[in-house]
Amino acid sequence: MKPIPLNIYQRPLKALLPLALMTTTLASYAECSLPVTSTVMITKNMNNKKHKVKLFTASDYKTLLFTVDGVDDKRYTLYVFDLDGKLMIQSVILNHETGILSEIPSGTYLYEVLANDTKVENGELKVNNP
Repeated sequence: MKPIPLNIYQRPLKALLPLALMTTTLASYAECSLPVTSTVMITKNMNNKKHKVKLFTASDYKTLLFTVDGVDDKRYTLYVFDLDGKLMIQSVILNHETGILSEIPSGTYLYEVLANDTKVENGELKVNNP
């Protein structure tokens, strides 16, 4: 087995490593189409400084996560409605907990977040699953 020289073409080995990884990644998609991920677009209509609501996707881009940095011992409820006003999803968490909403079907939805019975945020979700 031959030893690998430390300096190839007078360039550091670190500079060649990302190029090799990029080439390998591109070659693996050479015979098939690139994967298309799901997207979720969140539009907030109302923000509350006391209750910081965070809606974001997990790494699979299909699961929506819901958390609140707010007041201790408050119960936060996320309601997701379709455009006809039908309740699609409801998630209840306490402060600093995370609610998980799995694989929401494609479409446009309205959401509201309540702290106990007081509205703290609302907005729109647009979900696109390929």
